[in-house]
Amino acid sequence: MSSIADLQIEEIFVHFKKKNNNKYNEEKHCKLLIKVMLDKNLGCISAFCTQAMVDERTFYNWVNKYELFANIYFFTKMASKQLWYERGREIRDKEFQIGTMNYEFEHWKLEGWSKFGIGKNSRLKININPGETPIQNYASILRQAADGDFTASEFKQLMEAVNVGLNVHQVFELQKQIDELKSDMAVMTENTNVKNPFTNKGIEKTD
Repeated sequence: MSSIADLQIEEIFVHFKKKNNNKYNEEKHCKLLIKVMLDKNLGCISAFCTQAMVDERTFYNWVNKYELFANIYFFTKMASKQLWYERGREIRDKEFQIGTMNYEFEHWKLEGWSKFGIGKNSRLKININPGETPIQNYASILRQAADGDFTASEFKQLMEAVNVGLNVHQVFELQKQIDELKSDMAVMTENTNVKNPFTNKGIEKTD
C-alpha cells in the first residue's frame, strides 16, 4: 500500500498554501502515528508525514513540544523496529534453492537502512534547526542521542565534529566582541576629547 497514491498536486498545493496547515490535533495525529508506525508496510516517519501532510521539521517540533505525541512516537518506533526484526527471522527460516538470489532478504536489509539507519554505510539523520544557535543545536543532538538514535561510535564521531564547530564559533564570537569593544572605546575617546578640550593635556604649571 502506498501512502502517496491518493495525493494530488492541487491538493498538496492548496494544503500548504493555507495558514496553520501544520496545526497539531492530539487525538487525530496520535492515532494516525500509531496506525502508521505499527503498519509493517509503512512504519516510518516519512509515511506519517505524508499522510498527515506535514514536513519532518514540524514532526520533530511536535515530538519536542507534546509529551503524549513524543511518548507514542518513541514506543511505536521501537515496536516498528521489533516488527522488522521478526520479519527478518521469518526470512532466515525460509529455504531457498542454492545459488539463487534472496531478493526478499536484500529488500529487508534495505528497509532496515531506510527506516532505522541499520547498515554498514548508513548515514546519520540529525534533527536540528538551522535557525538555532550552535549551543541549541548541540542540545538537540544530545537529546537525539538520549533517545537512542545513534550508536556509541556514531555519537563519538559526531561529537568530535560538533566540538570542532563549536570551538570555531566561539572564536569568531570572541573576536566579534573584541572588535565591538574596540569600536566602542574609540567612540568614547573621540567624544571625550571633543567635549573636554583639556583632556589628556596635563596640568598647566603656575609661576
